[in-house]
Amino acid sequence: MGKKKKNRIPLKDLSKLAEDEGLYFNRELSWIKFNERILAEAANPNTPLLERVNFFSIVSGNFDEFFQVRVPEYQKNSRINSEEFLEVAGSVTTLEMIYSRVIALMRKASTLWRKELAPELDAKGIHIITWADCTRDEKENLLDQIKDEEYTILRGERFTDLRLDEHLEGFALLAETRNGRAAVPIQNIIDKIGRYLPVKGRTNTFVLIEDMLRKYAEHLFDEDVYAVMPVRLTREAEKVLKGDDADDIIFQEQKLSDRLPSRLETPEELPFGYTAHLVSALDLVPELHFPKFTPGMPKGLEKTKGLFDAISKKDRILFTPYQSFDALVNFLKAAGEDENVTEISMTLYRLGSKSPVVEALINAAEAGKKVTAVIELKASFDEERNFLWSEKLKKAGVDVIFGVSGLKTHAKCCIVSRNEEVGTKYYATVSTGNYNAGTARIYSDLSLFTADDRICSDLRRLFSQIKEDKISGGFESLIVSPKDMEKQILELIEREADSKGHIILKMNSLTDKTIINALYAASQKGVKIELCVRGICMLRPGVEGLSENISVVSVVGRFLEHARVFYFEKTGRLYIGSPDMMPRNLHKRVEILCPVYDADCRSEIERLLSIWLSDKVKGYSLDSAGRYFVSGKNGISSQEQFISMMKQ
Repeated sequence: MGKKKKNRIPLKDLSKLAEDEGLYFNRELSWIKFNERILAEAANPNTPLLERVNFFSIVSGNFDEFFQVRVPEYQKNSRINSEEFLEVAGSVTTLEMIYSRVIALMRKASTLWRKELAPELDAKGIHIITWADCTRDEKENLLDQIKDEEYTILRGERFTDLRLDEHLEGFALLAETRNGRAAVPIQNIIDKIGRYLPVKGRTNTFVLIEDMLRKYAEHLFDEDVYAVMPVRLTREAEKVLKGDDADDIIFQEQKLSDRLPSRLETPEELPFGYTAHLVSALDLVPELHFPKFTPGMPKGLEKTKGLFDAISKKDRILFTPYQSFDALVNFLKAAGEDENVTEISMTLYRLGSKSPVVEALINAAEAGKKVTAVIELKASFDEERNFLWSEKLKKAGVDVIFGVSGLKTHAKCCIVSRNEEVGTKYYATVSTGNYNAGTARIYSDLSLFTADDRICSDLRRLFSQIKEDKISGGFESLIVSPKDMEKQILELIEREADSKGHIILKMNSLTDKTIINALYAASQKGVKIELCVRGICMLRPGVEGLSENISVVSVVGRFLEHARVFYFEKTGRLYIGSPDMMPRNLHKRVEILCPVYDADCRSEIERLLSIWLSDKVKGYSLDSAGRYFVSGKNGISSQEQFISMMKQ
């Protein structure tokens, strides 16, 4: 009897795929699994101890935002699409599915802290002691730090009533008193002085502030206090989702009591939060961190003098944090100092609290250059900081533009105009990451420096359209959203399918079903597809007759994988840029993918892709059932290889 023919779906019949069930992993569960992989790094005994604590704190921060932004939308049965295949047996709703997985992960994290991390910290001379372990003098010294703070006592018939009080959010103390139950908010105190209080006279010894305040709370009541318990309440953020992605949020003025409570943590889970404070306090214990290294510097970008001549002769690639972010700063400094430079235009997304990039732009403006800065004020949770930077830039004479109406400007690019003997020549840089000196030390990103007329011409057109408040298209080399990115990506996938080629895509998240459908269809035509997706991946790889030619790996390690690379072998196209394959990136943002034309730069990036995809130490492979696993533990991770390759 002959082998049954597989049911294949034509490449152009994308709509049929969307009607089938079970083709996509649930978005929220995929995100939770990403945090499981981060927590696995916290549990890894081969990782330096304080780096384990740092991974632990990353998971904590991620879930804080998750419960502030995404969970409330499900609580309100709102716009978020929840039709994906449910992967948790017995779940009736997506919200139930989320909670079952999150609770399990938080319990796992709490156990990890209590049974492994805290005891190992203690063994290394880093002690978290109780209030009862402190001497009388130590207690008095600690109390001096909080005795002048103001305290509010909230009353309620039941503890659940307190969640509706307009003053209660974050950490609080629940008290059982002679006159009934009460709550004392303490989040404002933790925000002010931290959660881990150093004990004076003892090295690397800390007391949890809620443990101290638990005892101090007895002095706040003019009545008998029978019991005090610390809790932590998470509420809906003062921002609401706009669309289906947690990053697309808008500010909304609303009373605290109108913001839905989404998570209540009890003493067992409380160590799960705010561990980043401890890592910061212990930054001077080098043996418990990853070994430091000196990043390299791309040839030709080591100093400002001669920098433009070097780029004019040959394109350059910057690979942070393995190479120094100073190369980008040198590019901007050179533009400000060069008397032949007349104009600088740059997009700015997340700038950080200190920004050598902003300082370089200000210096350039003060030197008489025409400087334009496109600043995104809707960069989630960085709005206020970006606004302050915009004011500083304006005062220095920089022309500040807040992007295109209705779109978030997420593209990372800069173009410099320079008068030369042949006329005006243009120099540009395009990056996969934010121009942020702080995150450049912990995010893995790629930047291209080029004087290629094709790229520079398109970047000039892009900045012109941003100033006109409309992305109208007409780009020859760049792929730009929201105008035509999805269309061009689909065409590239289809061309590769027609020639049975090879596709490699590296990104942070893959949630766009139209792109996923196109990859499924290309796989059915025999295209080898290798995906390196750090976080959310809704595509199911390895399904016979659908995606058996697709593999997915997620690299989770010391540095946050942030570079986006799109490689199409048969058509000879290789792009780097700012977008992930998500609806928001394709339709609601100004994003760019920039071609890499230089042969040496292409070869360098292709080598990096090969190393990422073959990582058997920190590369988690995804199977068709949604499980991530590390295929081997011997050898060296991709990030360690990059350190060896790039360091000086």
